[in-house]
Amino acid sequence: MGRNILYIFIIILAIYIYNHRQISNLTINKVDIESDKIHGDIRITQISDFHSNRLVDLDRLYGAIEDFDPDFIVLTGDIIDRNTKDLDIALELLQGLSKLGKDIFSVYGNHEVNHPLLYTLTHEMDRLGIVILDNKNIDLSINRDKINISGFSFVMDRKKHIHALNNMAYDKLNILLSHSPDRALKNLCGLEDIIISGHTHGGQIRLPFIGAIIAPGQGLFPKYDRGIIEVGDTILYIDSGLGNSKLPIRAFNPIQISNITIKAMHP
Repeated sequence: MGRNILYIFIIILAIYIYNHRQISNLTINKVDIESDKIHGDIRITQISDFHSNRLVDLDRLYGAIEDFDPDFIVLTGDIIDRNTKDLDIALELLQGLSKLGKDIFSVYGNHEVNHPLLYTLTHEMDRLGIVILDNKNIDLSINRDKINISGFSFVMDRKKHIHALNNMAYDKLNILLSHSPDRALKNLCGLEDIIISGHTHGGQIRLPFIGAIIAPGQGLFPKYDRGIIEVGDTILYIDSGLGNSKLPIRAFNPIQISNITIKAMHP
């Protein structure tokens, strides 16, 4: 009897240690995407679904971004959680990112929409120079390349979503930021080259050889859960995020940020 209790204790402890590492040990996901619309490589750091996670080593996060030296940073929603009571952790993240001297573009996630702290969060992001692409778009020039970055609000509004895409063109690299991948896929104009999303957390719990068990908005065994997915001529990339919702549980899916390199295709 005593030995059985010891075994159970060891198993529970092992599960606890494994899960704690999954929800706290930051990994850096390196992503390569090819495009024939650019002359030189473009580097993007994506941060998604932070959910005010106090366990993230922010110094390591900033260091990984500095080493990668992105052309710009994108935040794809849920920097805070719907249960967030104050903005201290979120603002620590955002202030540290702003000190890196990079352009930062952001969209809202479902945990931010209608949150009582959204107005304050938006004010602080504006103060830090973070550009919120809430059904808006912006043109950039990086070296010789023209880029359009558009952003969807999480609130489904087809008319506003399509309006946000009105500056895409064939001679630009067109990037769409959308917290939810399925919302993006329902409102395309046909010119999107790359969609960058989050929301799914990669399912949080994944099974070897099977993938995510469940994802919000997609149900069991979702089609669009994590990583690079080709959708016609468009590349959809889904990051599994820095935080957790509902329960702080992950399996085969540690928290992460993504350092994305869009590589020029040379003839």
